[in-house]
Formats: sequence, structure tokens, C-alpha cells
Amino acid sequence: MSEILISINPFAEFLEATPSRQKNIIREQLNPDPVRVPYYQLARATMRKSILNNVNISIIQEAINELNTRTPERGNWRYHDKVNSITALEKFKTMLLPSHLVENKLEAVKTKVKYLPIYGVNIKVSPNLIFRTTINGQKVIGAFKIHTSKGKPFGHQQSALVAQLINQFLSTYVAEEDEFVDPQLCFCIDVFAGTTINSSSKIGYNMKQIIDVCKQIPKLWDDASMSDAA
Repeated sequence: MSEILISINPFAEFLEATPSRQKNIIREQLNPDPVRVPYYQLARATMRKSILNNVNISIIQEAINELNTRTPERGNWRYHDKVNSITALEKFKTMLLPSHLVENKLEAVKTKVKYLPIYGVNIKVSPNLIFRTTINGQKVIGAFKIHTSKGKPFGHQQSALVAQLINQFLSTYVAEEDEFVDPQLCFCIDVFAGTTINSSSKIGYNMKQIIDVCKQIPKLWDDASMSDAA
């Protein structure tokens, strides 16, 4: 069986998906579409830049203005991406984010590590931004993941799961010995749900539940691999 690799947002969707949708998620992860349309690419990059600059809303507005100058043919994917990206950015402007992001200088952090292994499943965490800051003299590290799905926004438990895995990823692979991984600064932004859920939330999945789900994936992965080979 090939190595099991699944991105964090599809993993969060998998936890609450129907059995048929779970199979489709595994197929999509096993055989990623090489020409997948990059929806919300500008919107997510702009949100990241805004947060890195202390939630600078003018950066968001500049991107909205730039999108409004675009004139894609009505009905094609670029047209829909423009309309939905503007909606996402407008929603982001009204979202409540942790005050520490506004009050403290943030430094972007890079890491070569991509995956968090859990019971044989390698979850690609890939936060949109990992950042360091100092709060009351304490070196702090945090990160976030942006979810932009108009048709399938995350529920609170799914967003909390993403935040939990980000926290675990930072604690295991990124944080230095003198740094504190702040649970409130490990969070999932779901733009269309209008939520910002951090890893201190009590409504997420516990590790036993996550492991139980990971135990289901190898068989589905193997079945999908055999189906492709047939």
C-alpha cells in the first residue's frame, strides 16, 4: 500500500462525511487533480498578508478593489472566483480575530516539515501562516489555517479539530525550547461560517476519536488504490 497522505481540511471534512463522500475524499487525496482550479488563491494570500501586518484591513480593501477591476467572461471559473473571493474578503473584514494579532509584531516562520503522522495517516497541516511573537516577555508561536468553502463550511468541531492538529504540529516540529505554543493562537478561520476557532476550544474531537478515524482510512486507501490499478 502506498503512503497515506491527506491534507488537513479534507481530513476534517472526512470526520463528518457520509460513507460515500469519505470514499470520494480518499480518491481525491490519492489522485489529486493536476489541473485543479485555484479558487480563492488571491483571497487566502491577502488574508495571510493582512494578519501578518497586524490585521491590516486596508490590505483586504486593496485586494477587493483589484478584483473589481478584473473583467473575466461571465460564467467561467475566473468570474465565479472573482465574485466569491470578493464575498470572502468582505466577510473576513468583519471577523473577530485574536487581539494579540493586532497588538504584537508578528514574524513569519518557515518549516520544511509538512506532515503530522497519526496512526499511519500522514496529515498535511500546511498552515497558511506560522508566526512568532512576544507577549509580556514570553516568546510565543502560533499558526492558522483558512477554510474557504462556500458550499461546505466547517462546523465548530471540524474547525476545532484543525486548530488542535495545528497545535500538535507546532509543539512537535516547530516550537523552540524557549517558545510557548499558545492554544489561543492556533486557530482555524472559516470565512463562510464566520468563525475563528482556536485549539483551547472544548468542543473539538479528542485524540481517541481522531485515532479511531485514522484506523478507518488505510482500508479505504487500499481499496481506492486497488480500484485504480484494476
